[in-house]
Amino acid sequence: MCGGVIFPYRKEYKEVLEQYYSPADVEKFEATGEVRSLYWQKTEPVLPVLESEQEDDGAKAEPRLLLWGNRDKNKPLPQTGWARLESIEEGKWGYLKPRPVLIPVEYGVEKGKWFGINKGIAGLVVEKAGEERVYMLTEAADDEFLGVTHHDRMPALIDQDAIGWLPGDPGGTLSAI
Repeated sequence: MCGGVIFPYRKEYKEVLEQYYSPADVEKFEATGEVRSLYWQKTEPVLPVLESEQEDDGAKAEPRLLLWGNRDKNKPLPQTGWARLESIEEGKWGYLKPRPVLIPVEYGVEKGKWFGINKGIAGLVVEKAGEERVYMLTEAADDEFLGVTHHDRMPALIDQDAIGWLPGDPGGTLSAI
């Protein structure tokens, strides 16, 4: 799968980030120009989403932040951060009327192994009881992903045939949140 991501910080994200991260974390994001979001971190994880290339007026759509999945068993949403591509195709998420999105992130991590992401990861946005969340789409891992991460699922990467594995954390001196 993909248990964490790094994506570019945008000043438009600040208000949402301040709801879920400490002031020190938000300052770090601003200083480094990147946001780290790990699904299992103590705070609520977020992901950027891009719903379409064009708005109705012809302007280019801008990404926005949404909470990544659901870790709360009391919420009326699937309790996970991921959706299997096969389950979407089989209609198992149909009752939630999922909307396809692009999750525009630059790096992903699974089992401590970092990799570059060219365009983004396929995702879906669902809304129920006034709560809107994004779920990352996964597919069966190819032999390389399985061999490196020992995980049988991988993110559904957009327009990317090969994974560029990194020798370590792309942030270097940044510590995981």
